[in-house]
Amino acid sequence: MTLWPKQSECAAFYGDPRGAYGLANATWEARSLVYISPPYRIFFLGKPARMRVHKKCADAFMAWLEAVWANSGKDPKVIKDWGMDNYGGGYNFRLMTGGRAISMHGYGCAADFDAPRNGWRDRTPHFATLREQIVKPFLALGGVWGGDWDGDGDSLDERSCDGMHYQFARLG
Repeated sequence: MTLWPKQSECAAFYGDPRGAYGLANATWEARSLVYISPPYRIFFLGKPARMRVHKKCADAFMAWLEAVWANSGKDPKVIKDWGMDNYGGGYNFRLMTGGRAISMHGYGCAADFDAPRNGWRDRTPHFATLREQIVKPFLALGGVWGGDWDGDGDSLDERSCDGMHYQFARLG
């Protein structure tokens, strides 16, 4: 299992995605990001999609999605029922919600799934009912699931529950 960097170490591990004036760095994107296709179809805003993630965690994302596919019995209907076909995005150069640090999405080491049933600050995310099938395989790869964050995010020392969010970066 890979020991993923702490969030504060992501620029050193994944490279700094910031370019001139704090905007996205196109050279970093071209050098660092890859597209992966899960073993089943995923959709972004209702359209077929692939995931754009950092090449250092692409194999881990694929291993996770392969495990989810196997746990579903390789049944597209089960994947749809679970919400694992409803892709909310991977790489997105932006700051963390309410913060100044780059989001884990900005490093390409995070992905969101089934936002409608796993909303930000929803302390009872749908994926909690699928912990064995979906969350546990991700954690086994050293990943962090935002649904395990139990705060409401109102203080500096807590993180808002974010059940749609999966990242290959440790907290801290």
